[in-house]
Amino acid sequence: MIHSIQIIKQIDRILGPVLLKIFPRALKKKKRSPHPNKILIIRPGGMGDAILLIPVLKAVSKKIKPANIDILCEPRNQEIFHAVQFVNNTLSYKNPTDLISVFRKQYDIIIDTEQSHFLTAIITRLLKADLKSGFHVNGRQKMYTISIPYRHDIYEADSFWNLIAKTLDFKESFSWDFPYFKQEKKNFISDICFEKYICVFPGASIDERLWPEKSWAKVIDQLTQFGWKCVLLGSHKEINQCRTIIKYCKTRDIINLCSQLTILETTLVLKKSSLLISTDSGILHLGVLSDVSTVSLFGPGIEAKWAPKGHNHLVINKNLDCSPCTKFGTTPPCGNFKLCMLKITPMDVINKAKKLITLNE
Repeated sequence: MIHSIQIIKQIDRILGPVLLKIFPRALKKKKRSPHPNKILIIRPGGMGDAILLIPVLKAVSKKIKPANIDILCEPRNQEIFHAVQFVNNTLSYKNPTDLISVFRKQYDIIIDTEQSHFLTAIITRLLKADLKSGFHVNGRQKMYTISIPYRHDIYEADSFWNLIAKTLDFKESFSWDFPYFKQEKKNFISDICFEKYICVFPGASIDERLWPEKSWAKVIDQLTQFGWKCVLLGSHKEINQCRTIIKYCKTRDIINLCSQLTILETTLVLKKSSLLISTDSGILHLGVLSDVSTVSLFGPGIEAKWAPKGHNHLVINKNLDCSPCTKFGTTPPCGNFKLCMLKITPMDVINKAKKLITLNE
């Protein structure tokens, strides 16, 4: 999967600017449709972007009735959009049948939420819709009838809201509106449900955001001494990492759910937990949308853009001169031995966790 994503990015980098020059500028519509309801949202990219788009989609579904919302996204993120009730169709851009369906359909509005790459802008230009919008970056604005600048210094959910609010002429600011996910009827969680437990997600999409397994083990051991069970979360990618953490732990009182849950089941485990401790990751955002308090570890990522907001969310960030170094989803190879993450100590995490636990008791 990672190899195919890299190939697509290379094609985008080489071919995208050329196609952008070839295509004429999109014609500006004088008026919005008075009753738009057929809406296509284009959302490539990682899990975090997909999750932080969900609150905005719910707001659209409540303000525009009936709203028929289609999502064109990465195959890996289809499960995320299947977990909510306000998306009508979840389509993969790698599925030829899905792509043909999108190209045949006449939409009222198409919103391209990609932040920098070119190919989604080209696709938006080719599709049929009265109104097309996207971010004003790298000359992509010529493909849209409406565009706004993209900023790195505001929360990502706010960026999506600003784009969609401009497109649909919403006047209010972004606000949370829980719950976001479907409620699972089967009470599978009863088998692992305790009076109090803390979820721990140690994984990350890139190595530069990882924290040492021995440090995770020290945090888990300390929290166990305080009387809290720890539940390890993750996908198949984190299986070996979670096994290593368990090996380093002194306590054996750990629940390892790594690679055992669907996205929807993960939201249920998070919702019943007292706290989520996580790296800068998609699971962190899943925790926020599950309405659970979080302690997050930030290094190369942009805290202003990706860190959860509010008194129930605490961020640990050493703010080194070299960080953040990520821009438009790309993190350069680290020449500083990943110090931004290594300087975070287990006591940093434990103290933040204790603070939130005390606050919520």
